[in-house]
Amino acid sequence: MSELNRIRQQAAEWVVALQTAGADERPHLQAECDTWQAKDPRRRQVLEQIQRLWQATEPAQERRRQRRRQFTGLGAVLLAALLGAQLPWAYWTADHRTAAGEIRTLTLPDGSQVVLNSGSAIDLDYSDTTRTVELVRGELLATVAKAPDRPFRVVTRHLTATALGTEYSVRLEDGFTRVAVQESRVSVTPRHSDEQLELSAGQQADLNRDGVLAREATASQRPDWADGRLAFSNALLTDVIERLARHRPGLLTLDDALAQSPRRFTGVLPADDSDAALALLADTLNLEVRYLTPWYVTVRPR
Repeated sequence: MSELNRIRQQAAEWVVALQTAGADERPHLQAECDTWQAKDPRRRQVLEQIQRLWQATEPAQERRRQRRRQFTGLGAVLLAALLGAQLPWAYWTADHRTAAGEIRTLTLPDGSQVVLNSGSAIDLDYSDTTRTVELVRGELLATVAKAPDRPFRVVTRHLTATALGTEYSVRLEDGFTRVAVQESRVSVTPRHSDEQLELSAGQQADLNRDGVLAREATASQRPDWADGRLAFSNALLTDVIERLARHRPGLLTLDDALAQSPRRFTGVLPADDSDAALALLADTLNLEVRYLTPWYVTVRPR
C-alpha cells in the first residue's frame, strides 16, 4: 500500500470514529486526531476532503439523527472518495472491467479467453494483423487461441508480454508488472528498453519500464483466483487480510493489536464472497470481524 493510500485509509477511519463517537468520548478522540494530523500536512488535507464529501451529502439534522446508527450514507461517501482516489479514470472508461470481488471470464473475438481478477480493467485493440489487450488495472489470465500471423500481446504501462504459447497471467502493480507463465512461453519487453526476456512455464518476472526487477520460479498451474478461490499455505494474517482487501469494496483493515501478529492461516477462502471468507477466517483464528459500515470493516482479536 502506498503512503498516500495509507493516509486515506487512516483518515477514513478517523471520520468514522469521530462521527460515531458519543459526546463524552468525542473530545478525547478529536485531540488524538489533531495529533495525528499534525505529523504530516497531507493528513489534514485528506481528512478535510473526506469530511467535506460527507457533509455535502447529508443535511445536518439528518446527520445528528443517524449518528448512533449504522453509517450507510457515510460509508457510501467514503467508498466514493476512496474509489475516486484509487481508481484511475481509464478504469471507468475501459472496454471491460470488474468490480471488487467480481471475477469474470471473457471470450475474445478470436476465441482466446481472458479471466479478469477483482477490480481489473482492460481495453481491446483487435485488427487483421494484431491482437492487443491493454491491462489498465488489476490482473488477468490469458488463454490464447493459436493464430501465428496475429501476435497476441498484453500491454501495460511498463511492458509488452507477447504470447509464444497458450496461457499466462499479468498483474499490474504501482511500480512494476508481474508476468507469470502457466503453459508454453512468453516474450516480455520493457517499455523503455530493447531487452527481451523469454519466460517458460513455471517462471515469473517483475519488470518496470527500464528492465527486470526480479525473476523466479512459480507454480505452473492455473492461478487460484481464476477459479474463484484464494488458497493460503502457512500465510501470515497480515498477508491474508491484504489479499482479501483486493476482493471487497471499501476498506478492510487489521486492528493495530494484530499488525505484528504471528498468526498464520492455511486453507482456502472464496474469492467472490469476502463476507463468507472473513467469517471462515475469524472462526479459524479466533478473530472478531467488526462492520463499522458495509464498506469499512476491521478485524480484531476476539
